[in-house]
Amino acid sequence: MGEIVYILCALTCLGCTGLLIGRYRKSRVDLLFWSAVAFLLFSVTNILLFVDLGIMGPQTDLGLLRNGSTLLGVIVLLYGLIRNNT
Repeated sequence: MGEIVYILCALTCLGCTGLLIGRYRKSRVDLLFWSAVAFLLFSVTNILLFVDLGIMGPQTDLGLLRNGSTLLGVIVLLYGLIRNNT
């Protein structure tokens, strides 16, 4: 059951990424671009979570990659917010 939730979360993030990119192409607002990149990285995090817990099992730990991807997504989003505000 958990694997289904991980996949649905990844698909939701990818859907948000697609919507943000589509709106960015029309309006060229920088914050939309940085938000799309952040959501893409959050999608990678969810995919890594599915691979780690759903496919690989307890013998491997991709926690460092998952946390790195999430941290990078937050940094990108924070950069976009700061850059858009100045």
